[in-house]
Amino acid sequence: MSYTAMLCWVLVAFYGLTSLLLSMLVAVAWRIGLARMCSSSQDFLALRLLPACGAALLTLTVVLPSFVIYEPGRQIEDAGPLLLALALLVLITVSAGIIRGGRAVWSARTLLQRCGSTDHWCAADGRTVDLIDIPEPIVAVVGGWRPQIVAAKHVFGTCSADEFHQVIAHEAAHVSSRDNLKLLLFLISPDVLAWLPSGAALEACWRAAAEFEADERATGSDPRKRVALAAALIKVARLSTGTHPPLPALSMPVALDDMEGRVRRLLSPSARAARTTTVKDLLTWVSVVPVIAVPLYGPVHQVIEALVALGR
Repeated sequence: MSYTAMLCWVLVAFYGLTSLLLSMLVAVAWRIGLARMCSSSQDFLALRLLPACGAALLTLTVVLPSFVIYEPGRQIEDAGPLLLALALLVLITVSAGIIRGGRAVWSARTLLQRCGSTDHWCAADGRTVDLIDIPEPIVAVVGGWRPQIVAAKHVFGTCSADEFHQVIAHEAAHVSSRDNLKLLLFLISPDVLAWLPSGAALEACWRAAAEFEADERATGSDPRKRVALAAALIKVARLSTGTHPPLPALSMPVALDDMEGRVRRLLSPSARAARTTTVKDLLTWVSVVPVIAVPLYGPVHQVIEALVALGR
């Protein structure tokens, strides 16, 4: 095997190994109560992306330079079965992520295509909402890269003008914070955490936190707005019969997560947004990893040689 081919195999395999280890670390930490340390949707997002992003960082800043510096350029050797197995793991997780993302995008497009006739409603801020003829009582942001705000026509007819305006303000808050794009990152993240219960729990917690934050951004401390949004949430929930098919994975509907908790929170005084600590801590570690890893290049290369030769 040539030097270039071996380098590629090593990088892919070590990405798979570090991603696997970080996924297990997040899963174990989640089971012992890591969720209590998360105070915002950004924290849950950072934890969910840690295996993939952390593995990429370690591979590029530790494994790559150690291999380039210490590996003889003309030495020809074959990869061992463990290296090939780890590379296969990466292929499987990447393919699974692409499939999940593709299905989510396709289901979102399918929903928009089967909506029937579409009318448009313009909010006071100039934002356009697509009013769709669909039996599901939905008001949601649908899509990833170019999200659209859609609302069922019978929801528009049921809510008062103030209530519907606050519902759209809630969905506009999702759009401004790019929550659907973040949701797409959850879906396509290439790691084994996507197959573990803790991965699904992380997504559920992120969705709930994102809904609370969108409620706060839409209403602020205005009691009239908060009451109007709470009333709209109750009306949308009452319209749902529970017999409709599930909404696309790539959507942020206004009425889905913890309805009772959101209504109670809206009817209480506005709470100041919690500070994001996990994201800042992770970014700090990201900035120092390339520096503290320099003395480890030699030992890392020895680990690389052991894994390459294992089972050969």
